[in-house]
Amino acid sequence: MTTAIVIGGGIAGCSTAFALAQRGIAVTLVERHAHLAQEASGNPIAMLYPKISIKPSIQSLLLAASFNFTLDFLNRLPNSATLFNACGQLQLAFDAQEKAKQDALFNNDYAHKNSWFCDFLNADEASDLAGIRLNSGGIFLKQAGWLKPQALCQTLTAEANITIIGISKALSVSKTNTGWQVEAQHATLEADNVVICNANDINEFGFCPSAHITPVRGQINFFAENAASKNLKTILCSDHFLSPAVDGLHSFGTTYAPNNLNTEISLEDTRHNFAALKRISPAIAASVQADNQADNLAARVAWRSQTLDYMPLAGQLLDEEMLSKNPPRYNANPAHLPWLPGLYVNAGHGSKGMMTAPICGELIASLICQTALPVAESIASRLNPSRFCLRAMGLKQLAATLYR
Repeated sequence: MTTAIVIGGGIAGCSTAFALAQRGIAVTLVERHAHLAQEASGNPIAMLYPKISIKPSIQSLLLAASFNFTLDFLNRLPNSATLFNACGQLQLAFDAQEKAKQDALFNNDYAHKNSWFCDFLNADEASDLAGIRLNSGGIFLKQAGWLKPQALCQTLTAEANITIIGISKALSVSKTNTGWQVEAQHATLEADNVVICNANDINEFGFCPSAHITPVRGQINFFAENAASKNLKTILCSDHFLSPAVDGLHSFGTTYAPNNLNTEISLEDTRHNFAALKRISPAIAASVQADNQADNLAARVAWRSQTLDYMPLAGQLLDEEMLSKNPPRYNANPAHLPWLPGLYVNAGHGSKGMMTAPICGELIASLICQTALPVAESIASRLNPSRFCLRAMGLKQLAATLYR
């Protein structure tokens, strides 16, 4: 039986483990915490909605494919109804710039072409749909919703082929004669394949130094459902988000602070999020303030992983040291590059991990099993974790055609 070690128990690691286990591969998942989804995947709920773009790009095509894949992925899980709620999302035309963008989409016939997917609403229509009074209309994304990341990760790793080793940080990854060895706290593991899914720490094993990742601190806040908020039925977004109440709590935020490693809850960030809440719904913000909660709101801090080109890192690694010593020609056959057989990465998902991590896990499983890829070859190439090394060598064309 083919074997794999997955390092990291967030949404990237759990999605990858699930995709591998579904193909009959025996997976050992190594997680440094006692429980899964304790870092960026550890928020009580996550928002699942795509980015609307009037001009298609590789990033927008990936997000569209990821959104559709994740919706299908969730719906196939036996407990989908407890994990995901397709309540929809309203992107409010909250300022002149956003309104101009939405007007451009509407005037470009986006509404007609995508009526199955979204509606353009005025303030009265948006208010009726949301269940509360809104000061602006916006775009309603019908299939969007919220999901519970920790419950999802637990469901994905409940497969019979997956063994979880918790409270065990992976310390090193090394090649053996037959595969790979992972030295972890309390365990030495060997497998045919290793998939590195440890977010901001992917470079600690030394295999992809060119894949620079920026940790981005984000703080979200929470408040208890109240008379002003209890009728909210959908996610509301300006430049921040507000969720319906889930298990009695609304989530809202989030802040964006690259390279800020402060682990403490920030009053400044709470006030920043609260100012955004006022823009979304002055009435709900006033109700929270009336309850004397505004400066004492519960909060959670986590760090997203952002790549230089805002695209995830997903795929098989190249030997970057060998590439540097023996640079290939611009028209080299990708099959002849110095691939590291059995070594993969799924990381760098930024704020869209709940959407992009599952399809990236499927991509890696497809590469290992040599089956059809879940995305176009052009997209898969631009996700490869060694793309930055090739680009730095002036091999942009080769980097863009690794899976041809």
